[in-house]
Amino acid sequence: MKKNTDKNIKENLKSMAIIALGNLLLTSAYAFLTVPNNIINGGVTSTSLLLSHYLNIDIGYISSVITIFLLLFGRVALGKDFFYRSLFSSVCYMVFFNFLHFTGISFFFHPLIIVLFAGIFVGVGHYLCLREDSSTVGYDVFALFIHKKNKKLDTAIVLRIIGICVLIVGVATFGIKSVIYGIIFTIIQTQVIYLLNKSHEVNAKILKATH
Repeated sequence: MKKNTDKNIKENLKSMAIIALGNLLLTSAYAFLTVPNNIINGGVTSTSLLLSHYLNIDIGYISSVITIFLLLFGRVALGKDFFYRSLFSSVCYMVFFNFLHFTGISFFFHPLIIVLFAGIFVGVGHYLCLREDSSTVGYDVFALFIHKKNKKLDTAIVLRIIGICVLIVGVATFGIKSVIYGIIFTIIQTQVIYLLNKSHEVNAKILKATH
């Protein structure tokens, strides 16, 4: 019994370490690369960047408020399982992003280099969190809730609508180039997640075949 308990503790600690690493990678990309270069991709960080521009409030505070709101909304709308799965990851995101952002470190290269590295970092970060069945809490909370209420409205469609709204405001605020680079960033990010998922599936099949 004690061995099983120790094993579970080790597995939980390993899972938490992976989630923390994933959040460190994606917050590094946001704090050091996309935010300083005003790259908009339609997510919560982009929304925070836009609100920061108009409200003249630091993006770190706005990002934390939105994340806490989405987390609490998810608890009410989607239940306690969602809340507990997402709580640790959300705390990691808020702590890491605020710390890295307030260091004032920024990197300014050609935008294509910025989106390449940002896409890779965020892609790997999200993959690590998803692999541990965790979420940093984004607009998927609204999408899941709306789909729960109306099965005809697919989560992908809802997310697309929200993303388009953010991108429209982004064009009006920072210009079309910021949005174009944001779209390229998103394509790289999602492709990285796709490739890592495929690689994980292949490795799992190989391990299964050898046992």
